[in-house]
Amino acid sequence: MKHQHSFWVTTSAIAIASLIGASAMAAGPEAGSVIGNQATATYTNAAGDTITVTSNKVETVVQQVAGLTLTSDNTEEIAPGGKAFLPHIITNDGNGPDTYTLTAIEGAGDFDFNSVVIYADANMDGVADNATPITETPTLAPGETFGIVIVATAPSTAAGGDSEAVTVTATSQLDGNIAAINTDTMTVSTGAIMELVKSMVVDKSAGDPNIVDAGDTVSVTLTYTNTGLAPSTSYIVTDALDLDLPYVAASAQWTDVTVAGGLDETNGGAIDATNGVGETLAWQADTVSNQVGFLISNVDPGRTGAVTFDVVVGPDAVAGIIENVAQQSDSTGTLPPSNTASIIIDEQFAHVIDDSFTQSDATVLRSSTDDNGANDVVLESTDVSQGGKIAFEFVIGNASNQSDAYTLNVANGDFPLGTTFSIVGADGATPIIGEIPLAAGDGTKVFVIATLPSDVTPTAAGATNYTATVSATSSESGQVNTSTAEFNGAVLGAAVDLENAVAGSEGDGPNPDNGGSAWVTTATDPGEPVSFPMTIENQGPTSDNYNLELANPLPDGWTVEFQLADGTIVTNTGTIPAGATETITVVITPADDAAPATTPFEVVLTSPISGQGDSIIDAVTVNEIIDLSITADQTAQAAPGGVVDILHTLTNDGNVAITEGAITEAGLSEFSGAIYYDANGNGELDATDPIIDNINDIPGGIAVGETVNLIYRVQTSEVPGMTEAGTITVATSLNGGTKTDQDLTDNAVEDQIVVVSGDVVLVKTQAIDPACDGTVGTFSKNRQDVEPGQCIRYRIEASNTGTQAVSDVAIKDIVPAYTAYETCGGTCSAAVSPVASTVDVSAVPLISSAHGGLVPGSTASLEFTVRVDQ
Repeated sequence: MKHQHSFWVTTSAIAIASLIGASAMAAGPEAGSVIGNQATATYTNAAGDTITVTSNKVETVVQQVAGLTLTSDNTEEIAPGGKAFLPHIITNDGNGPDTYTLTAIEGAGDFDFNSVVIYADANMDGVADNATPITETPTLAPGETFGIVIVATAPSTAAGGDSEAVTVTATSQLDGNIAAINTDTMTVSTGAIMELVKSMVVDKSAGDPNIVDAGDTVSVTLTYTNTGLAPSTSYIVTDALDLDLPYVAASAQWTDVTVAGGLDETNGGAIDATNGVGETLAWQADTVSNQVGFLISNVDPGRTGAVTFDVVVGPDAVAGIIENVAQQSDSTGTLPPSNTASIIIDEQFAHVIDDSFTQSDATVLRSSTDDNGANDVVLESTDVSQGGKIAFEFVIGNASNQSDAYTLNVANGDFPLGTTFSIVGADGATPIIGEIPLAAGDGTKVFVIATLPSDVTPTAAGATNYTATVSATSSESGQVNTSTAEFNGAVLGAAVDLENAVAGSEGDGPNPDNGGSAWVTTATDPGEPVSFPMTIENQGPTSDNYNLELANPLPDGWTVEFQLADGTIVTNTGTIPAGATETITVVITPADDAAPATTPFEVVLTSPISGQGDSIIDAVTVNEIIDLSITADQTAQAAPGGVVDILHTLTNDGNVAITEGAITEAGLSEFSGAIYYDANGNGELDATDPIIDNINDIPGGIAVGETVNLIYRVQTSEVPGMTEAGTITVATSLNGGTKTDQDLTDNAVEDQIVVVSGDVVLVKTQAIDPACDGTVGTFSKNRQDVEPGQCIRYRIEASNTGTQAVSDVAIKDIVPAYTAYETCGGTCSAAVSPVASTVDVSAVPLISSAHGGLVPGSTASLEFTVRVDQ
């Protein structure tokens, strides 16, 4: 016996390609995407001011373009009068949906085919889906693939060695100029041509005849036929079975010879059977790799035979298709693989919600909170305080043969009225919203949290027996499984005491009363925080935590913070052990405009577990504050002899309304100025806005926290470059001398007014460079169309439209999304003008240029190119 060592052959690349459908995603922007950006420029004018200007925005719309890939060329042998089956795959490489016209045209070879027909192969298994010819694909989305099979029939007169080719073309219907071509070459062979057909049939004589599931037997048949004109010698077939279809030992038979007890897979490749014409067969099976195979000494022309064997559907086989392809070879080398055979595992549903579940990998999930062993009841015996939470850990298991998802619900049995239930994840905290998905054979843990009402009656251990029913409903089958949450621990009472840490004003005991007065009163300014140190003592039987809040809201603009001893701001104390004391500080901050007054507040402490709590009343006295502020110093530009309106805001930062106080302006000599009240608050000087020199010119004065607009109108001289400073001052003696401003640092502003004549305008345009070779179309500010792979040339121009030179002109831009900086091999590198300017592309996607000075009427520009992604 020869070639016994050659049973296990490597799966051919062709076979793999016929089973795996390539999926490509369009890398460039999809049709309709908009590419756009703006440029900026900075310059220094004659007054030394650095000014920034922004260009208009330009946009480019990506157009749909066609693209495709056709794979791949085939080289086959064909017998005279035989057929060739030639698979191909079309991929839409364009950036939008497209349909492709299909043609298969034979060449001028040694013979003419009787027929060449194209069939659909949507699942890309190399086998036609049906007997209906097609001439085009369905519509394919960008990146989507579609399979076809060309069936070519040779005439019986074709001679050995003759060859013929079929040219397969797919052409875009979006753009008829976009096409892809494969060439299939067939050579007539007078030698052996082996066809291998694999079938898998499920034996439904046992079990449910309507379903295919774990434990079912599958009969596999490998039928071989020599359609050639010469014998095939040392013919080998190997079949790498799916691991969910384990081979059944001693089940193999050769149709030529019946062997009692089946073909022997344990004899190391020795001959297992000989047929009536002396042909021998050796059979092997490897139960570890689940690979089988056989070697036949020779197969004569026209001979057909088969090897059958059984596999069984494994316990972990999931619902869906299981496919297999067998490989073949002989003394001449590797031969084409078999067709793709398959079975469909039907859906089977089962699940549990329990205190334990054994997963498909044999891992056992067990409830960590259950106190009484495996009995489908999760028992919790640990004592809990009033208002406390009881955590029950349940295990959900998917015993189905496919993925499923489960909705959980809790129905109260005899927990106290007012008990609430929540379902959280295995971390014990994250709420579960919606369904819980589980793969076949997997399990997970969840917690059902029962929160007792804070007023539940305390009970001794064993005196309670609270139960609730927890259900899990399958989203796929609707099946429901239930379990029980049970509690029989004690319900303990709780207590807490909140006190001031100020000796003599502690306020000891629950909700202490101080004869209607606050226990501690502290004075502060508006906007200035004041601290009240306190202590919290957990007088209950178990550790607890407490929410911190005020019984009633503070006045508008006031804030409260609760700080732990380390300064951490909290709204809950965190866990305090039974009998322990925690220190906190309550920080009250009055509003910036808080009126002079005493404001009491009540701090309330409540346990979210037990509902028990305590409170205490303290107070804050706000001092009287008088403070007007005017902002802010500004630098303004005006044309020679022109006017400039400078907007300032005057704010009452105190807590007393201001109705009187002088407002003066000074400092101008060559320029002149006046102060106006912006009566309608629109930030602009209107004809009805009055000139003022006192707050009493403002109707109603300035209320606490109010801000009014003042407009300082200044008329300049006619000398370019002249600068003067004007000062506006608000008096410190206010309200007829009864009030004095307490902060003198913000009562005046100084404005610098500069006479200038320079001005720079920035304009951005774009032009399409279709070939990315520097040959561009017309530059425009308007939207233009571009295709993936084409280029856009941007031009940014900075023009001095003023009457004086400017200096330090710099233009900045950025390469937009969906594009990359492009030089076209140097033919479209970034460029600047005038010649003395420089360009910097070292920090791409940032691009900048430096142009120095610009005299009136001159222009500096920056140009660069980007290529649209494809």
